[in-house]
Amino acid sequence: MAADRQTTEKVARYFVRLDRHRAGQFTAAGVSKAAADAKAPTLDGRVHPVYSLNPAFVRGSYGSAEVATFAYLAVGARSATGQQASLWLTKGARNWEVTNIISGTEETAYPAKAGTGTVFTEPQINAWYRLDGDRVTGLNEAARTSVGARGTTLASYQALVHARYADKMPGSKYVREGRLGGVTPNTGVRTGDGDGGGVPGIALIALAGGGLTLVTGAAVRLGRRGRASASG
Repeated sequence: MAADRQTTEKVARYFVRLDRHRAGQFTAAGVSKAAADAKAPTLDGRVHPVYSLNPAFVRGSYGSAEVATFAYLAVGARSATGQQASLWLTKGARNWEVTNIISGTEETAYPAKAGTGTVFTEPQINAWYRLDGDRVTGLNEAARTSVGARGTTLASYQALVHARYADKMPGSKYVREGRLGGVTPNTGVRTGDGDGGGVPGIALIALAGGGLTLVTGAAVRLGRRGRASASG
C-alpha cells in the first residue's frame, strides 16, 4: 500500500498530536514540518476486513442471522518513533475512505488471527472473538470475561447478546422511554464534522490490479475509550 506525500504528512501530524494528547497538552496547535518529518509514518501493506456484531443476530433467534457483518477495512500505520495506529476504511459514494484513525493495533492484530474462522468485535464492551464452526472463543480479556476461558457455543453466545441488547435497540420500549438512549451494535465509526483538534484524514482508492493508494480526504480527531482516535 502506498500513500501520497500529502497524506503521509497528515498522518505524521496525527502522530504528533497523539504525543500531545498523551501528554495532556493542547492538540489543536499547528505542527512544525520538523516535528512531522520526524514521525515519517509508514503503512502496513496488509488490509484486514473487520466484522462487527450483527444487530439481526442480536434481535432474532439462533440461526436466523449471521453472527457478524462486515463493518470496515483496517490498515496499520507506524511512526518512526514507534507509535502505532489503525486506519478504518469504509466505502463512500465512489471510493473507500478513512472514517477513523485510532491508536493501537487491535483492529489489525485480532483480524489477523482469523485462520479458518471469522474474527469479529462486540464493540459495546470492546470484545474480540473468533468464530470457528459452532465455537465462539475470546481473543482479549473482555471477550474471555464474556464467554469464559474456553469459549462457548454460537447458540449460547446468541442468547447472551440477546439478553444484553435486544431490549435496548432502536425502536424498543427501552429507547422510546428515553432510558440511556439505547444500544446499537455497530462499528463505532463516527462521521462528525470534527473539532478544533482535527487533522485532515485520508481516502482510499482501489486501483487496477488490486493495488491501493491513499489520498487526502476528510477530517480526523482525538479521543475514544482511552485510545486516541480520529474520525471524519
